Amino acid sequence: MVYQRDEDGPATGFRPGCWVGWILAAVFVCVAAWLAHHSAWLQQELNLARGDTAQVQMKLAHSDEVADVLTSPQARHVVLTEAQGPARPSGQANWLANEGALVFVASGLKPLPAGKVYELWMEPAQAKAPLPAGTFQPNPDGSAAVVLPPLPAHTQASRFLVTVEPAAGSATPSLPIVMQGANQ
Repeated sequence: MVYQRDEDGPATGFRPGCWVGWILAAVFVCVAAWLAHHSAWLQQELNLARGDTAQVQMKLAHSDEVADVLTSPQARHVVLTEAQGPARPSGQANWLANEGALVFVASGLKPLPAGKVYELWMEPAQAKAPLPAGTFQPNPDGSAAVVLPPLPAHTQASRFLVTVEPAAGSATPSLPIVMQGANQ
């Protein structure tokens, strides 16, 4: 190939060195795009790991709270027994008043007809109306539990009771009382 020079300008024609810069620029753009994609993927993985960690921390906090209710020296442990009848269901309410934390475990409960549930009540010592502490259905073996229902802290309980209520629960306990236990 013959190069010709303009009288006023540089030589014209193919120069192999002029494309190296464009090739390097294209390579850098590809590497930058891959790094941006990889960085976004790593950020997504980090966010998922943070979410998993938050869930584990919430479960751990819940477990710690249950353990505190069951083992705290300030917790009151109240055994509930059937108020009447030949069957002998029993329950135990573990109440930590300063935390407003309750764990109730029952056994020997009879199955209920459709549309009915058991409801746990806490009767405050201040002679106020009983507070609903959760509805529940027994397992096939007659066991059941109510764990950490929303109850006010710093409320002294005079007794706990269980009634049979409509599936949505009730604002006040219905008779007869299935089980009851006094806080001593």
